[in-house]
Amino acid sequence: MNQYKLVLFSLLLCIFFSVSTQGSYEFRITIDPSGAGRPDIYENIVVWQDHRNGNIDIYGYDLTTGEEFQITTDEHDQENPAIYGDIIVWEDNRNGNWDIYGYNLSTREEFQITEHPHLQVNVAIYGDIVAWVDWSGDLSDCSDIYGYNLSTGEIFPICTEKDDQGFPDIWGDIVVWEDSRFRLFGSYIYGYNLLTGEEFRITQDWENHGKPVIHGDIVVWQDERNGTWDVYGCNLTTGEEFEVISGELMQVHPAIYGDIVVWTDMSKEKDCIYGRNLSTSTIFKVTTGLDNADLPAIYEDTIVWMDFRNGNGNIYGYHIPPSLLSSEVKPGVIESDVPFKEEPENGTCAGTSFLVCIILGGILFSMIRNDS
Repeated sequence: MNQYKLVLFSLLLCIFFSVSTQGSYEFRITIDPSGAGRPDIYENIVVWQDHRNGNIDIYGYDLTTGEEFQITTDEHDQENPAIYGDIIVWEDNRNGNWDIYGYNLSTREEFQITEHPHLQVNVAIYGDIVAWVDWSGDLSDCSDIYGYNLSTGEIFPICTEKDDQGFPDIWGDIVVWEDSRFRLFGSYIYGYNLLTGEEFRITQDWENHGKPVIHGDIVVWQDERNGTWDVYGCNLTTGEEFEVISGELMQVHPAIYGDIVVWTDMSKEKDCIYGRNLSTSTIFKVTTGLDNADLPAIYEDTIVWMDFRNGNGNIYGYHIPPSLLSSEVKPGVIESDVPFKEEPENGTCAGTSFLVCIILGGILFSMIRNDS
């Protein structure tokens, strides 16, 4: 009799697990009520800035193991982390001004990148190259883009043109940023090839453009040409510019990985995270819209963002359903009051599984009671 009980109990667990995990594309990463924000992600590691210790520290989370870990412990503020491979970089105020620091996850070693007495902020990383916005002179001077080679220890200028340059991003040999040269207001998007030393302008129209991000040969940015912020992109190989999304109010803070672009959409009552598959033109909703969500980051099929549904900010994540990543999905907008959830093509629906779970539980309880 005991072996039958064991079999039934195992079946019960399996069915319960299938019910509890079916369609669970969204997940919560942080639970501390003090607040967390500005996440970034690479492979299975998510990093963010965290307020739980009375200052701002950098924390991390391993999506594979479920382990959370603290990266910085200095009593001053550390903000805006970025990650590539085993290296995490951030802006750090421990010296009374903002410098760039880094941390190696493999060696567990922290290191300082910049030591200049003025500001270095808005850091980005790809491979061995770190890029940031640099105010090496007085704050009344203009900001530039500088870089650092982790292998050689060399700091080098990327763009030192007049007026302000800001918000760099990097992929491969290409650095992109927003640039206000030749303008009284607003910015263009520029790029620089680290291999050839060639600088090039990406946006041509006069309207305001900002916060570019790059993956492969695609650059996307927030764009004000329609009178409010939308998201546009450019294929660097073909030179073709294209609209990613435009809406009634604002679409800002884009991020990109492969064919998927995500952004914060402010066209609704609450700020939500949306995505678009560039190869199919399918637009999909990521967050519930029950409260504000902002600052998405993406790696492969995982999106992370800062979410305010619990009061102060927490970090949440979302696994993009396989059908939305497929090149065969039909173009269109998948819009609803809840994020897109894929229906199972084969197998038992959640309601049926739950009913079977209840029946098997009753049988097991009856067998245990009769045997006692």
